[in-house]
Amino acid sequence: MKRAGFSHESAHNETAEWYTPPLVFERLGLTFDLDPASPGALTVPWVPAAVHLTKSHDGLRAPWAGRVWCNPPYGTETHKWVGRFIRSACSGVMLVFARTDASWFHDYAVYADALCFIRGRLRFLRPDGTPGDSAGAGSLLLAKGPDCVEALRRSGLGFVVPGRTD
Repeated sequence: MKRAGFSHESAHNETAEWYTPPLVFERLGLTFDLDPASPGALTVPWVPAAVHLTKSHDGLRAPWAGRVWCNPPYGTETHKWVGRFIRSACSGVMLVFARTDASWFHDYAVYADALCFIRGRLRFLRPDGTPGDSAGAGSLLLAKGPDCVEALRRSGLGFVVPGRTD
């Protein structure tokens, strides 16, 4: 079976629902005002966001304000989410695959205030809360805002570099 793009799908194509491991939030030490790409607060109670927008809320088009956490759906829509994050006036942190060869990386991601290339591969969680296999690619955290940049630096999650300023 040929797969287009990339996603959190397993080799057995069981599900595209894979959740950010709690370790990421423990290391960041931040709370967020909004998670616009959430499976729901009851599904991921460890995501420290005051508001969780699910697919039915269309978080890509909903207003974003305050400090945002975003682990967007991976695949052909990634560029829309990364572009929205970079263009928005909010601060925050976004988790995506470290696809440095993708056009969205060069068009948008490089303009984050800081980028953290995560050491090793994250083990996302399955919908039942158990650890899945390691991700199919390295992961990248994008930060906007001084508090989020500092959280990346303190986290020890990986190699942090400043984004472009031009």
